[in-house]
Amino acid sequence: MRWAAVAAGVVVLGGAGLATTAQAAPELPARTPEQLLVDLQTPTTTTFSGTVHTTADLGLPSLPTGSGADTSDLVGLADGSNTLRVWSDGTDRSRVSLIGDNTETSVIRNGADVWTYRSEDRSATHTTLSDADHQRPSAAPTTPAEAADELLQAVEPSTTVTTTRTSRVAGRDAYELVLTPKATEKTLVASATIAIDAETHLPLRVAVTAIGASDPAVEVGFSSIDYAEPDPAVFTFVAPSGTEVTETAAPDKASGHASPAPTAPTTSPEPAEPTVVGDGWDTVVVGKVDKLPTDEQSAQFLDTLPQVSGSWGSGRALQGTLFSAVLTDDGRVAVGAVPVDQLYAALD
Repeated sequence: MRWAAVAAGVVVLGGAGLATTAQAAPELPARTPEQLLVDLQTPTTTTFSGTVHTTADLGLPSLPTGSGADTSDLVGLADGSNTLRVWSDGTDRSRVSLIGDNTETSVIRNGADVWTYRSEDRSATHTTLSDADHQRPSAAPTTPAEAADELLQAVEPSTTVTTTRTSRVAGRDAYELVLTPKATEKTLVASATIAIDAETHLPLRVAVTAIGASDPAVEVGFSSIDYAEPDPAVFTFVAPSGTEVTETAAPDKASGHASPAPTAPTTSPEPAEPTVVGDGWDTVVVGKVDKLPTDEQSAQFLDTLPQVSGSWGSGRALQGTLFSAVLTDDGRVAVGAVPVDQLYAALD
């Protein structure tokens, strides 16, 4: 379940189909694709709050959870529809709350303090970042801005960038920027569209469409947004009575893993860095899983995946609408927004 969820994050986690009524496209001054790309890198504000609706249809098998379908868990962003409340006050104060059925999962960053809280089991995790740390508290994009940043990494010779129309998103006038892979036979992605606030340059909606599909497989967008400064109290977390709090080490900047405690020396070798094969939309990441999951639910999930083999070895394959993943029997994992046969080639 963990590597499947991470794989979904490689593309863009969000959702499809906003619950908003159609609005007439506004008349705006012409902007070239190049100008819109610059706009995305130069927002006039990073202060906002709002409601984000997400839906996703990634073609994944049902992911096992400890207590059925838990829509309050962030892994739930990989499938179905979700509602999030988001707040931002610059680069080091933010909050994302995923609303479920009488439950809430929140990730709060206030300077060096990062909290993750789950109301369902009354648990909280606290991490203190170093002064040099500027990492996001969540690995998966949970706002259109984060999703746009991921997509812009693909803007290179492998991508055609166009602008086709304007739109209204969350009551705001917006330009639409379309990113289209040039070599569509090497990727599962047909196109990605970013709606950009005409005034603030903030991404308001991101949609990704799979090859052969007419509707987005993944979309994340604001249904309402307010650019007023959020109440500072939103970023202050006090664990409710009865909450079990776990302290964790800050991630190591070089590896992305938690730094080992100085009192716990180890002679085990450092895990090898993942290998990146290809570039742009056909990028494949090949890594090593330190330890395969042995619990019953993970085993049941793996059993639902077809067995595959080749000159690279044998294992299990997952083919989604926007990404593929292969977990080999010897503990390697390959992930990319590509057809599964390209993963085999990367594993050779």
